[in-house]
Amino acid sequence: MPFFRRAKKAGADTGGAGAGGGSGASPVPPWCAWFSPADWHAFEALLNDLFLDGNKTGPPMRFGENQHLSLAAEGEPGAPLDLAEMAELVRALPHANWRSAAVSFLNQKQRLAERRRGLERASFAEVRNLLMPRLVTVDTVTEHQAPAVVLTEELAAVLVIQVGGALSAPVPQAQFDSWQVDGSEVWAAAMANLDAAPVSLRYNDDENPLVNVEADGGWTSTHLLRAADLIDRPAPLGILAMVPFHGHLMLWAVEGPELHTCVIAYGPLVRQMWEDAPEAYRLSSRLLWISEDGIEAVGVDPAPPGSTEPGVITGSARFVELLSSFRPPDDYSG
Repeated sequence: MPFFRRAKKAGADTGGAGAGGGSGASPVPPWCAWFSPADWHAFEALLNDLFLDGNKTGPPMRFGENQHLSLAAEGEPGAPLDLAEMAELVRALPHANWRSAAVSFLNQKQRLAERRRGLERASFAEVRNLLMPRLVTVDTVTEHQAPAVVLTEELAAVLVIQVGGALSAPVPQAQFDSWQVDGSEVWAAAMANLDAAPVSLRYNDDENPLVNVEADGGWTSTHLLRAADLIDRPAPLGILAMVPFHGHLMLWAVEGPELHTCVIAYGPLVRQMWEDAPEAYRLSSRLLWISEDGIEAVGVDPAPPGSTEPGVITGSARFVELLSSFRPPDDYSG
């Protein structure tokens, strides 16, 4: 039996999930670029096997660029499904094991969707220990979510409820209003849960090391919000941070004149990491400077090859003043 009927897959928000027509295999889409053409053809066949109706009427579906579907059984509201997650799940398995792994994955998604619907009706007391902040890009925040905290031009923190595993769901505005609890108390509960979440720290061999932060359940990047607790060394002039994509966080304590060297080295690096990441996983393309006043983005524009002009480092007046208090290299200006 197929997992869901064809009609449940073609929704207005999915672009019809790539309706059929034409012949030949679809090109490998960027959200699973690790697949060979043969692997992608097999994966697309698996999706057709799982999502078409029992008679497989009509032409095969072409998923192509349609990475997101609405997962719904008969008579149930849809749950978001990111096909890249399923592709990542099966990529390391023999083809013979793909179907069983995918069916288990989809069954779990359904169970979590049911739990999520229940949690969206829960009181503050019921979900207090499940609340977390989540680092996201500003353009993904909607008016239907609980109030977000804007951190930089690119980044914001939103309130989410941990549903299970790595799945979390934004707190709806209506649920937030129904709690009738001061927003500062809600955010304090979420931050306390983040503070209690386990992390591991890895260091390079520098005297003032670059700290690589890793956490379970996809929360790594969000630990940017508690960077001062994680840097575990004096940072008298703030902290430089890199969060180019979800699942990545690196921190460096600013102690003195080496700030220039690190900004010049890490600025282009974080930009390259951001560009190399799948678009859906990108966070910030710039270095971040964390100080007592909050978080701000730092721009680094290298001098063009062969140019006699210096590169340019930009930031707030406070950051530029700090940078200018040290002697800059000849090829960059503050």
